[in-house]
Amino acid sequence: MSAGGTASVEDAPHDAHGPDHRDAGSPAATDATDAPDPRWHVVGAGPVALAFALFLVRRGVPASTIALDPPPDADAPVPPALAARTLAISQGTTQLLERIAAMPAAGRIERVEVSLRGHAGRTRIVATDLGMPALGYVMRYGPLTRALRLAARAHRWASPPAAGTPVALVVHAEGDAGDDADTREFDQCALLGEVGAPRAPSTLHGTAFERFTPDGPLALLPLPEPGRWTLVWCDRPERCEARRNTDLPALSAALQQRFGDALGPLQVDGPLAVAPLARRARRALSATGEAWIGNAAQSLHPVAGQGLNLGLRDAFELADALAPVHLRGVPLPQALERWARGRRLDRTVTIALTDLMAASFTWPLARPLQSPVLAALDAIAPLRRPLALHLMFGHR
Repeated sequence: MSAGGTASVEDAPHDAHGPDHRDAGSPAATDATDAPDPRWHVVGAGPVALAFALFLVRRGVPASTIALDPPPDADAPVPPALAARTLAISQGTTQLLERIAAMPAAGRIERVEVSLRGHAGRTRIVATDLGMPALGYVMRYGPLTRALRLAARAHRWASPPAAGTPVALVVHAEGDAGDDADTREFDQCALLGEVGAPRAPSTLHGTAFERFTPDGPLALLPLPEPGRWTLVWCDRPERCEARRNTDLPALSAALQQRFGDALGPLQVDGPLAVAPLARRARRALSATGEAWIGNAAQSLHPVAGQGLNLGLRDAFELADALAPVHLRGVPLPQALERWARGRRLDRTVTIALTDLMAASFTWPLARPLQSPVLAALDAIAPLRRPLALHLMFGHR
């Protein structure tokens, strides 16, 4: 689940967007107040890196002290395969992003329907029940990245430092969690694509669907265009590859058989992609003169659509912690330690919840409990509310 909790394409691991510049600058040995400009070296070209820099500026840190590496270029093309990827943005994340950029077109997630294939148990999470206009939104990576680049163009950033140049802090905001990571393999891949449902009832255009099967979750998330959903179909790697190599009419028929008729006839569109699924999470978010956020801190199974949302909360909280370093002379090590400690509970709960959802619906011994659990969630609103609020806002 994502924004209120459906699977997200974004959470599937992917190669870093842009070159790896991790050696471009080195943490300064001096106290942050004595560090040369640029003081903050942000490594990454994706939404988390851009948002972090913009959050810093919004908190009063001059852009002239922040080096975005590579420098943002609003007119540079986003690689097509990456641009087409879809992102599930929670309501809380949307509120953060709206502070720094104009949001692109997005599909509204007004309700989420979670069910078990072949069983009666299901639950619905509805935005209006929580007093929200939407549980979240679905947008494509390319338009969101361009929106953040356009917002960044309004500022004069520092140039990326040359190799070996001391900086107060290197913020790693893309790549993977590296060697200092706990890893969990799910023996699954995700088949990613888009689905047209031209006869879908208009009342379902804002609905995200999560079907749990013994082989893995299957999710459809509403896209900005009416009658279109993004597809995240998790299964064993060999089955995902076989489906990617199946002709589209046959694949559409297989999806119809697996998903059902709630949306009417389904038409899978290419191009399709397959992404391996694993959870990787750094044990430490900070070290002397370094911090890790976004995919550099953790990558999650897409079942709950929480990867980007968690990464952007990392970024927002780090900017909030660093602003006093610049504005009031708070020692940088103290600020980093406080930030890492403050992120611990949100990360722990989100990662544990995602791991549980990814694995528990494939456990044979748990199947007798799955329908009653979903039925209880559907019948008892106080059980749904904490889950929905965490998926929308994280731990607060």
